[in-house]
Amino acid sequence: MNDQEKRRSSMGDEVREGLRAGLGILSALKDAIEETVEDMMERGELSPERAREAVRTTMDRAQSAFDDARMRLDFVPRREFDALAARVAALEARLDQHAGAADAHHEHGPGSGEGNGPDIPITEG
Repeated sequence: MNDQEKRRSSMGDEVREGLRAGLGILSALKDAIEETVEDMMERGELSPERAREAVRTTMDRAQSAFDDARMRLDFVPRREFDALAARVAALEARLDQHAGAADAHHEHGPGSGEGNGPDIPITEG
C-alpha cells in the first residue's frame, strides 16, 4: 500500500469514526428527550399527544441537522459510490481490452517482418 492509499484509508477510518460518534450523540439525545418527556408526563405536566409531538419535532430537527451536515461534508451514499466504482472498473476493462488489441496490432505491424503492414490489402495484378 502506497502513502496515498494509507492516507485515504486513514481518512476513511476517521470519517467513519466521526459518523459513529455523531450517531451515538443523536441516540443519546433521543434517549434524554424520551426520559424528560416521560418524567413530565408522570408529573402531569405534559399530555401524551403533546409529548409525542415534541419528540417528533425534535427528532425531525435532529435528522435535518444531520442531513445538512452530511451535505456540507459532501458525503456520497454507498450505493452511488458502488455504482460509480462499477462503471470505472468497466471502463478500465475496456481500456485494457483496447490496449491489448493495439499491442497485438503493433506486434504484427510495419517492421515486424510479418505480413504486408497494418491491415492494408494488397492485390496482385
